[in-house]
Amino acid sequence: MTRVESPVRLEAALKVTGRAVYEAETPMTGMLHAALVEAPIANGRVLGVDGGPARGLPGFADLVSYAEAEVFKPSGSTALAREPRIHFAGQPVALAVAGTLHEAEACARAVRLDLAAEPAVTAMDQALETAFAPDIVGRYPATTLRGDPGAALAEASLVLRNRYETAVNNHHPMEPHSVVCAWDGDRVVVHTGTQAIFATQRLVAHAFQIPADQVRVVSRFMGGGFGCKGQLWWPWMMWAILASRRTGRPVRLELTRAQLFNLVGRRQETVQDLAIGFDAEGRLTGIDHAVLGQTATHGDYADGTARVSRWLYACPNVATTHRIVRTNEPLPIPMRAPGVAPGLFALESALDEAAGRLGIDPVELRVRNYASKDPETDRPWSSNSLLDCYAAAERFGWSGRPAAGKARDGRWRIGWGMATSVYPVHHQPCRVRVRVEPDAGLLVQCGTQDFGQGAYTAIGQLAAEGLGLPMDNVRVELGDTDLPEGPFTGGSMVTASFTPAVETAMARLRAMVAERVAADGASPLADAAPDDLVFEGGLVRSRSRNAAEGLAEILARLAPDGLETEGASAAPENMAFSANAYGAIFVEVGVDPDLGEIRVRRVCGAFAAGRILNPLLARSQYVGGLIGGIGMALHEQVATDRASGRIVGDTFADYLIPVHADMPEFDVLMLDEDDPHLPGGVKGVGMLGTAGVQAAIANAVFHAVGKRVRRLPIRIEDVIG
Repeated sequence: MTRVESPVRLEAALKVTGRAVYEAETPMTGMLHAALVEAPIANGRVLGVDGGPARGLPGFADLVSYAEAEVFKPSGSTALAREPRIHFAGQPVALAVAGTLHEAEACARAVRLDLAAEPAVTAMDQALETAFAPDIVGRYPATTLRGDPGAALAEASLVLRNRYETAVNNHHPMEPHSVVCAWDGDRVVVHTGTQAIFATQRLVAHAFQIPADQVRVVSRFMGGGFGCKGQLWWPWMMWAILASRRTGRPVRLELTRAQLFNLVGRRQETVQDLAIGFDAEGRLTGIDHAVLGQTATHGDYADGTARVSRWLYACPNVATTHRIVRTNEPLPIPMRAPGVAPGLFALESALDEAAGRLGIDPVELRVRNYASKDPETDRPWSSNSLLDCYAAAERFGWSGRPAAGKARDGRWRIGWGMATSVYPVHHQPCRVRVRVEPDAGLLVQCGTQDFGQGAYTAIGQLAAEGLGLPMDNVRVELGDTDLPEGPFTGGSMVTASFTPAVETAMARLRAMVAERVAADGASPLADAAPDDLVFEGGLVRSRSRNAAEGLAEILARLAPDGLETEGASAAPENMAFSANAYGAIFVEVGVDPDLGEIRVRRVCGAFAAGRILNPLLARSQYVGGLIGGIGMALHEQVATDRASGRIVGDTFADYLIPVHADMPEFDVLMLDEDDPHLPGGVKGVGMLGTAGVQAAIANAVFHAVGKRVRRLPIRIEDVIG
């Protein structure tokens, strides 16, 4: 097969010319617009929603609240839409619908609310006595114990006990959450940017008590997601769908930037107490990692923040615990590198501090604690190139690392830091349909969704390689529940899930072509065995003899109606191996101790993530992840007013995010890694850049100015003076 190296994104021209239609832009005749009515209190009940003042305003069409939503079949996803209970400030209590957006907003402002306020818990430390252990963290047990960490720590040559804190980070994709929906009898079409079109379809069908095949969900293009375009916004989307059914007209709802602070999820706030012990040679003997996190009063969520301490390094004695506290704040959800990013901040900061105390180079300390197999399950790794990632230290120039606090560049003190990056490998079931036309045009269909990571291109590239065709011959359709069911977008598992499905489908197409051409006496490839045929450059040729024929000529003659087949993949079960993607991240920072300013000057990341289908797309994913990690380390923090429970500064003027001026020089090294134990050999790259870079930055800050910062984001007051 012909290898197609890093083709340009299939949808690039559509996006840069504005021809890509995002779901909020879907045109529909007679469309109404919706606006949310929000609660100004953080805890209490809605006693009444008076829509009278709104009904007399121009354009008014409908008002939907919990009372109208009683028609929904109860579920966890519709509970907030059906109940009068207020759990957090800014929670929607009604949806006003009118002819234009301006009219809808005016109607929403006119709605009068009768509320009964109650005392609110607006910070974790107000209710520590109510902390409890969740059933699971992600997919895994909340509490684990291996060996006797208490005894190991008591006998260790060096013990470090510290507390690490990470702030709330808010989801803010470039494209806000939206829905454009319309009913046709008992069928409804829902255009919404979602990371899970089939889960959305099933939820809508359940809520309205109709068969799933009467719900079509479309999400062809998205402007980012990273974990937030899922269940948290569904209650308000459901109100819009209900309003469309009640009015008999299409309805459009799009959240404002301020509403994204409350309604679409956040990275969980954590307080981590971490104790690590070493023997005299710098080998880990014990780890005790306890995590406290915030959850909401209307739902439980817990990141697996301490999970990395269970298996990243070889250690015979490990205890991990997770507890959560309910507060009257929005519910956390997964955010890029969920759990792993805050967990590595604690663990990798502690490793760096221990290296200094032991007099061992930080890279060498990690090498000494390399786990040759999974310490948690005792299974071998499917592959593990972490040591090769550490070897990239010389690419960064690590052997020339200056003494701590000694390097200067004008007003800047220069520091170098590093950290390990890791993210587990996951898979989901996936189905794809492929069709090749008589002119060798190739159509690939899969009901997964592309939120900007390049799924259109990666799927098209796999299909093109499968028949030896140029990318110009390929058309890819995604993001529609009318297509074969594909995976939800999350957990760095979409590419790992669709790759074996596409390759299976293409193998079937090749077999169909081979069967026909072998049976055709007029073909120069007549009687050729299937494994003797090579598909490349638009040709089908024989390995064993000087014979070839154009694929388009074969299809036009032997398959005038085209050929179509499907491929499927399943999530591996009972794997005999543990699988992770790995990386090592090296950072140089400049710190101005007089102003407290911190600048990341350069970043070198070496990553091993199995088979890389498209280096250009993969590099973009790594850089995007590193940028997000820089934001977590130095910029992003949601502040809540403890008196009112309202978020302070719900705009980008106050919620800081990294911008172009904050960007360093990125040097990304992608290691060749063959993993024969994984379907397609793919591990996933999306989370690796975000996991670990926070600790690398904090370690570099310490190296520059001698101040160990154990709280994110690192602020001016942490380093000034």
